[in-house]
Order: sequence, then structure tokens, then C-alpha cells
Amino acid sequence: MKRRTRTWLGHGLWLLLSLGFGLRRLMGGRRSLPAAPESVLIVRFDLMGDVVNALSAAVAARARWPRARIVFMGPPAWQPIARRCPAVDEVIPFDGGAVTHWPAVLNPGVWAKAIGVVRAVRARRFDVAVSVYGPIAGAVVALSGARWRVGYRAEAPAWSFDQALPGRRRNGGPHETRLAARLINDADPAWHTVEAGSTSELVADLPQPLVVLHPGAAHGEAKRWPDEHWTTLARELEPKVGALAVIGLADARPTADLLANSAAIHDLTDRTSLDELIGVLARADVVVSTDSGPGHLARALGRRVVMLHGPTDIAIHGPGDPAARALRINLPCGPCYNFDRPAECRFGDVLCMRWLSPERVRDAVLELLR
Repeated sequence: MKRRTRTWLGHGLWLLLSLGFGLRRLMGGRRSLPAAPESVLIVRFDLMGDVVNALSAAVAARARWPRARIVFMGPPAWQPIARRCPAVDEVIPFDGGAVTHWPAVLNPGVWAKAIGVVRAVRARRFDVAVSVYGPIAGAVVALSGARWRVGYRAEAPAWSFDQALPGRRRNGGPHETRLAARLINDADPAWHTVEAGSTSELVADLPQPLVVLHPGAAHGEAKRWPDEHWTTLARELEPKVGALAVIGLADARPTADLLANSAAIHDLTDRTSLDELIGVLARADVVVSTDSGPGHLARALGRRVVMLHGPTDIAIHGPGDPAARALRINLPCGPCYNFDRPAECRFGDVLCMRWLSPERVRDAVLELLR
């Protein structure tokens, strides 16, 4: 019932915005891109990995308009990541996606805050505003008052943008990072977009090579690699590396406990702030991760990554960087992730992850270490 109500509210809001933006287009006429933009707003909401991939748009904007002030709007939780992107001059913290969550979608206070953010953005009078993905980001850009608004046509209400690019996110399509950069120009995407700063004291004294394991998956149980595979991998890597460490939030705790019982491993689970996590990943020689935020963050930091895929498509959701390794088992039912909800297996038996062997992952790690 909650999902159905939220869906109908979303459709109604989409229709109202489309009608309003269409009327504005009729009254305002055609506009043109400023020759030398002085301020650029880039908007991307959602999860950690989404924000990491969107930073490619900021790098592309810096290359195209080197004197412009690049402002990134994203969820407050991921501010430390965006602030560490050399191409970003300023971060506006706002979780636009939260207004669609239940029961916030029915909370007038949440909508009042959103309206306040949009009014503050309009007061800035940006030259260019870019929606990297999604109808909420598209609506923010459309309402931003910017002189030139850019986004993908299929991912926002009609008439949201002055430049509406064809295409959309789909399995087999371009990588998320490439889609973000393409909104600015046709240059290749930037894979290394985040600077680490100092190394975390949690791993500063550990011997190298250091391999960091991330078994968590916040956006769907089907992304998880079996616990027994993680323990086998840790046992086989232990004599071949300087140190092993495991990271993650509370959802990774059961796996971390099993790893600690099977190998000599440094358990950092639920012990790092985001700043500390960045410092840990920056010290790693190889990071092994499910398709999740820390894996993409490690790639953005220039680390070598082995990413484990089941329901998600490597083409669009993989680490992307040619120096990384993305592993999956090809099955007729996959990749099955469809972007609109967490990744779950409709058959209840995630063979795509269970059949991805620890030996194959071990060999990929050792290859990168060599």
C-alpha cells in the first residue's frame, strides 16, 4: 500500500511538473548556453557510489570551463567525498531523494525544507545547472533558475531542460561515470576523482601489501557474496599478503566475525567515519568489494579494485577503470537489477553470487598485486 501510494503521488507530481515546465517554455522562448559560464551547479542524489560516479561531471566541467565555480549538490552524508574532489569548489548538502521516502513524502515540513533549498539555489542565479540522474534532481535543476539546464530527457519531467540529451541508464548501456561526463562534453570520463589526504591511523602501521575486504551491500541482499566464500578468500590470501583488513557498517558485522575466526584479519567494521574510511581505502594495495559505495570510492581514489557482481551489470555498474577487475557469472536470468528498487533475487537463490568462486577472486587479487 505504501509503495502504491508513493508511486501514484510520484506520477501526479511528474505530470504537474511537466505541465508547469511546458507552460514556462511557451512563455519564455528559446535560450542559449552562456559562452563562458561563471557558475555551474551539478546535482546528484542517492547512494555513495552514485555520488562518486557523478563527480566525473565535475571534472568534465572543470576541463571545459576552467574559470567557473563548480558547485555540487548531494546528500549531506556524502559531503566528505564531494569536498575531496579537486574539481569541486563548493558543496550544497541536500538529500532531494528523501522527499520521496515513506513517510517523509507526506510530511509538509520536509517539502517546506525542499522549497527553501530551491529558493536559495534560485537566488544564486547559476549560469549552468546539470541533473546527473533522476526526476528529483531533474526537478531541482528545472526549478533552479539557471540560464542553461542540462539532463537526460527520459529521466526527468518533460521540458525540464534546455538541452535534453537522448538516452538513459540501462543494462548494457554506458557506464555511470561516462553518462555523467557526457552531460558536459564528449570527453572520456575521469575514473580517479577523489584525493585522499592523510592515511588513517587505523592502518598506517600495517605491513604491505594491504588487502581490504568489503563484504557489505546496502542496496540489496542479492549483491552479497556468501560468507563462506569470504572466509575461504581470507584464508588463501593471508600467507600471500602483508595484512588483511575488513571494513563495513553494522550489516557486515556477521561476516566480519566469521573472517576474524578464520584468518588473521584487522576488523575495522563499523569503526570508521567516512573520512577515516577514505584514509583506509587510500592505504590499500587492493580492495575487494561487492558492487557498493566503498568499492567505487576505492576506484575514485586510484586504488586497484576487484569488484564482485551478481544482479548488476558490469557495463554500467562496474568499477569502470581499466586497471580494475570486475567479476561475475553469466546466467540467463542476469543481470537482473532494474534500477527502481534494491537488488533482490526473484528466484530466492542467488546463484550468480554463489557460483563466483573464491579461487577466481583470489587469482584476480594476486594478479593486481603483481
